[in-house]
Amino acid sequence: MPPIGAGRKLSDPSDNVAGMDLDVFWGLLDRSASVTSDQQERSSWLSSQLALLPPADICGFETLLNASRGRVNTYAHFHAAYVVCDGLCSADQFLAFQWWLVGLGRSVLASVAACPDALADVPAVRTLLAVGAESWPDGAWPLWEGLGQVAHDAFFTATGRSLDNALAVLGRVRVTDADPFSGAVWDVDSPLEAAVRLPRLWELARGMEEAA
Repeated sequence: MPPIGAGRKLSDPSDNVAGMDLDVFWGLLDRSASVTSDQQERSSWLSSQLALLPPADICGFETLLNASRGRVNTYAHFHAAYVVCDGLCSADQFLAFQWWLVGLGRSVLASVAACPDALADVPAVRTLLAVGAESWPDGAWPLWEGLGQVAHDAFFTATGRSLDNALAVLGRVRVTDADPFSGAVWDVDSPLEAAVRLPRLWELARGMEEAA
């Protein structure tokens, strides 16, 4: 628990988001995906669109982004990411994995937030597992680090000021890592734990490995 009076992380579920409607937030992400599948280009498009909006809307986008990724900030979701990435997912990379999930859209995030094993049903995950992490080029990894920067770039473009400072005035601090996760902790390297806790995802990952 943070000390009394400490800034809250933007993923706090109690935060009241002002300045951007949730439908607008998801609409921007959906439109970015329709413009291009390239993550860097999506980030640039989002930043340019956000820079046209009032500063309060840009703050709202940042808050909604981190509240959304906070829905999958559990140890069970970290374990699922660990399985997808064949054990090559650190706690730091998990934050970028969460942003990648948000970038897949509202319905995907809702499904996976409710059940980490639902990653087995996500087409992008199935495609990645079919190829295997050892064969993924850098741009294919299920990580979107740039999504966490788009509102900051947009706010500076629009105002010439730091979004971090604006958020601090609101009593919020920027999320820079996924730790701490919520929920119980177990051995993510244990095949038994994976088989019990993520049966469909684990079976899919094992099946893809055997087929390869």
